[in-house]
Amino acid sequence: MTLKSDEIEETLDILRRARSAHIRWRSYAHGLVNGVPVSEDKLPVHHTECAFGRWYYGEGQQRLGDLAIFQDLEGPHEMLHGIYARIHEAVQNGKKGKARRLFEELQAVSRDLVDQLDLLEQQIRRGQL
Repeated sequence: MTLKSDEIEETLDILRRARSAHIRWRSYAHGLVNGVPVSEDKLPVHHTECAFGRWYYGEGQQRLGDLAIFQDLEGPHEMLHGIYARIHEAVQNGKKGKARRLFEELQAVSRDLVDQLDLLEQQIRRGQL
């Protein structure tokens, strides 16, 4: 697929918003681990229901779904939601040490996901769609 320069910029803008949504979501998990009250709508949800997931399975899939690097985002993203659910459960059960260890795991997977998003952005910039 070949995109015009304005389509590339629009796609990059949408990708950046998806990345920001993921980083905000990660901060909710961090708050939860640190005892900060997290509103019900920020608690773990299914990986298709968060802002990043809605982008990934919606517009992202339509625009970038044929790219292997895009497809590679799905596994880590789904894994993050599983870890967040385990963090939530640990916090609810008063197991803060376990929650902190799980958050470290979540951060590592999140860094990998953000690195993949950076590679995807580079690929889009080079017009390799």
